[in-house]
Amino acid sequence: MPNPPSAQTEPSASTPMPLDRDSPLPLYEQIKRRVLMMILNWQQESDRFHTDHELSEQFNVSRMTVRQAIQELVDEGYLRRVRGSGTFVCAPKIDEQFSPEMDFIDQWSARGRPLNLKVLQCVQAPASPAVARQLDVPAGTPVWNILRLRTVKQVPISIDYRYVLVSRMPRIDAAEVEAGSLLELIGRQIELAYGNLQIEGGAVQPEHSDYLSLLPGDPVLTRHLVYFDTADRPVMAGISHYRADQVRYSVRVPLRNIVGKVDQVSDSLEFRNPAGAAGG
Repeated sequence: MPNPPSAQTEPSASTPMPLDRDSPLPLYEQIKRRVLMMILNWQQESDRFHTDHELSEQFNVSRMTVRQAIQELVDEGYLRRVRGSGTFVCAPKIDEQFSPEMDFIDQWSARGRPLNLKVLQCVQAPASPAVARQLDVPAGTPVWNILRLRTVKQVPISIDYRYVLVSRMPRIDAAEVEAGSLLELIGRQIELAYGNLQIEGGAVQPEHSDYLSLLPGDPVLTRHLVYFDTADRPVMAGISHYRADQVRYSVRVPLRNIVGKVDQVSDSLEFRNPAGAAGG
């Protein structure tokens, strides 16, 4: 009776299967499929992925052939190149659902990628003319000025600005803002009814680039928001700047009413978190 195979003979996720040089499938396409298997089994999220040189030696092909395969995987979102650092595996996308609960923190945690909130500022200040217009109050009205950075495993996801009327929320503690949802915190004292959201693309501003680990001029996705109470009065306004290379906006619009279901628009933001990207 043959001996059972030992653990040493089992194929490793980092050891590619040999290429079939007689196959009609191009070598770069075979390499792409082999590398994709390596990516899906990649465990060292914070480590640099194999270099083109290392892969060309593993597969015994030219670097040009490897580059073609790797570039397609970069274009498809499985890998990300960081100039001066190397190539990194992109973590699975997370679909951040705009639901009535707006429970973004729970959504990230449920998918095994806890969201970290760092409050950089939480002070009372006079509302600027732009913020005052959103909150429908005179310029200079006292508001809570909150600046918050969202990260996942030290990778910056967004920089958030929030403005809450002091007259509606006399007390806001920075520790509470950092511990959970600001919307939930407000909802304990004020009955919120709905929010208006707008999404637009643009270039990162110099004051945001360091927070998001971007170069000036890199693309960002910006979300504007205003939340209202049941009397249609604005309570909180804000703006969030997301890394555009890690976020995609999608929307599902019902085309007809369905009996027993609420007819509504469903929005979502899909996030990709590149392992190994520098923190802000």
